[in-house]
Amino acid sequence: MSLNKLLLCLLAAVLLALGCEDILEVPDISTQMVDILAPTEGSVLTTNAISLNWEEIEDATAYQVQIATPSFENAAQLVLDSIVEVDSLDQIKTRIHQDLFNGNYQWRVKAVNSGYETAYSLSGFQVNGDENLDLTPPNTPQPVSPANGASLTATEVNFSWTRVDVAGSAERDSIFIYADESLQSLETKGLGANKTFTTNLSDGTFYWVVRAYDAAGNQSGDSNTFNFTISN
Repeated sequence: MSLNKLLLCLLAAVLLALGCEDILEVPDISTQMVDILAPTEGSVLTTNAISLNWEEIEDATAYQVQIATPSFENAAQLVLDSIVEVDSLDQIKTRIHQDLFNGNYQWRVKAVNSGYETAYSLSGFQVNGDENLDLTPPNTPQPVSPANGASLTATEVNFSWTRVDVAGSAERDSIFIYADESLQSLETKGLGANKTFTTNLSDGTFYWVVRAYDAAGNQSGDSNTFNFTISN
């Protein structure tokens, strides 16, 4: 037997004796509990901008955070279900922010790693902030014209879209026109007036989306992306 083969056999024997689980052992965190810092049980918060805070668990690589109203046992809505993971700097946050309407809530958090997880830590709280606070985003606009894939000859382009207004804070629409399909090269942008916008463009293919905002700081999702080509 050659020396190289003998060394490989010896290495294999050592690995079998140790067991792979001894080499790649994942710390067992299942007997631990995450300590909730805030909001604690019975808290009454006078703000609608909530910060959920908890203590770090050593050897955890992620946390699952959930909020239900009014409770998990009788949940009318699961308001939040989020995973907080280790970032690119190998750090992990122990805080998450969420805007909530006035009402009763429960939140819970558990730590996880690749092999184990803790039980949930649970806390109930009440939000009693600004009862007139607007947390409802505008409806997402839907593009109409130019139609998707349209071919135009005029460089003056008239855009239009639809969106059902939401009662409450004043709303406005912003249009974004790009020169590339990946929506990285912004050609121009503007504010719509009565869900229309007009601008002059050169020959080429363009991609456009619309997003709505309101005076309370809420925003809609992006509309579908439409494209058109101008060719004289």
